Amino acid sequence: MANESKSKFMIIGGLVLLVVIAIFFLTKDKDKSGGSKKDGMMSSTKDPTKSSDSDFRDGTRKSADGNEDGPITEDGVTPEYLLDEYLEWAQYPPYSRPLSNYNYDLTEPFFVQESPLVMVDKPEDKEGNGYKCHLQPKEWAAIGLNSEMFITLECRDKDNQVIPVKVDEARVFREFDGQRFSSVKPDYNDDGRDGDEVSKDNIITFKWRGMKVDWGQMMLEADIEYGDKKKSTVKASFFSSPGKPAEIGNVFREVIQDGSLVVYATVQVYTPGKYHIEANLKESQEGNYISYAVFDGSLKAGTQEVELIFFGKILKDKGYDGPYILTDVRGHRVNLPIDPDWFNQGEEGLKKIQAAKSTEPDKELVTPFREEYKTKNYNLSQFSNQVYSSQDKENRIRELQALAKKE
Repeated sequence: MANESKSKFMIIGGLVLLVVIAIFFLTKDKDKSGGSKKDGMMSSTKDPTKSSDSDFRDGTRKSADGNEDGPITEDGVTPEYLLDEYLEWAQYPPYSRPLSNYNYDLTEPFFVQESPLVMVDKPEDKEGNGYKCHLQPKEWAAIGLNSEMFITLECRDKDNQVIPVKVDEARVFREFDGQRFSSVKPDYNDDGRDGDEVSKDNIITFKWRGMKVDWGQMMLEADIEYGDKKKSTVKASFFSSPGKPAEIGNVFREVIQDGSLVVYATVQVYTPGKYHIEANLKESQEGNYISYAVFDGSLKAGTQEVELIFFGKILKDKGYDGPYILTDVRGHRVNLPIDPDWFNQGEEGLKKIQAAKSTEPDKELVTPFREEYKTKNYNLSQFSNQVYSSQDKENRIRELQALAKKE
């Protein structure tokens, strides 16, 4: 019995580790959302009272005993405060969250704004030399084998004027498991062609198209000369997913179910597996964002529907009648190296989990639906004003109440 208990404990520990790995890898590589911290907390699918990453006040949440999920935090937050925060967040389910125009990471899911680089003459210099250079991918990822990545480069002087830049050499590569893999070299020009918008405006445009092997986080590296013959190397990263595990179709249907708006999106799946799909919803008059929905589940090969639930209380609280606009339906196939069935295989399964090693990137992007689907007309009275309820929510409330009683 002792060995059996130990085995179960180790399996549970492995499951916790898997969850941590999944959260780390599957969270989109975009954390530059704008807006208030409140907007960030409410749009998050994660319980804001549990982990340090989801504390939107100052980025830290440590208890007096050093644990991340403790009763008293470094910034003096009390259990009563945590309980109030959780109750506000948990009005809505994790799979359907409110969305505002300030949640740029979600409302602009295909773009990440990069900050200009403060240039220095020597790596050890603590102050800049008066110049800034900016490498900006036009999209955060190249999706599909025929997709092209465009990245612009511009440098500015201390008066914020765009100055000429010379590219001595440019290369693209990916790093995986401690190794560097070279890719095809990018083309670049300032001639108003191949993606360059304006000829001779001192803004250089790089164009890159990957091959099948170019799957994962990529890096563009350029050796440049700028200003008074100053030289430097600038870098920009982006994601490349040349395969086609699935694509979102342009066929949708909608129903009201349990007081919520449910939109079924058609997906053509070529590679079966676990999938994560997201979609945004906005009102049709001025384009204000209302909500986004998340689907997580297994999909088999072939054409099928995924369920996107826009929770009724979110629609009520936002206060917009329909029709609504569904847009930016995107997602990825989960590509973690661990099979969930291993957790049911006792010690043998545990050995497999411990030996598992990633040989491929953690996700493969789905071809998204970037256009808009307009729903039917709806009146707010058709949606429920009931807060979300679940056993997990009740358990968490009891935990926080117990912490409050210890004070």
